[in-house]
Amino acid sequence: MNIRLSQETPKGKYLEVDCENQLVQIIFTWHSLDAIEDYEMTLENILNYLLYPEEVVKGHANRYIAHRRLNHHLARVVYEYDGRNVIVITFYISYVNRYFREGKYEDKILS
Repeated sequence: MNIRLSQETPKGKYLEVDCENQLVQIIFTWHSLDAIEDYEMTLENILNYLLYPEEVVKGHANRYIAHRRLNHHLARVVYEYDGRNVIVITFYISYVNRYFREGKYEDKILS
């Protein structure tokens, strides 16, 4: 995974990421960037959770939630699509036993 371009926009931070011979366009909203900072995570960690999740489930309003287990906790990256862009809405950590559904994939960013 290689971040080719990173720039700030009115909506947040826009990234172009080379990953598995694909160019993925991602916008992290200002809210998601604040949440990442609150949990003391790095953007690279969140990109890994988003692009290489253990499962992806459907959320509300055409959104998806990428899951990655962190011991007894679960990293949850909430995102949606705006054309070709992946928009990361928020990030938070919860408990595995509350949300993890044993590896279900209702979406995959990398095809």
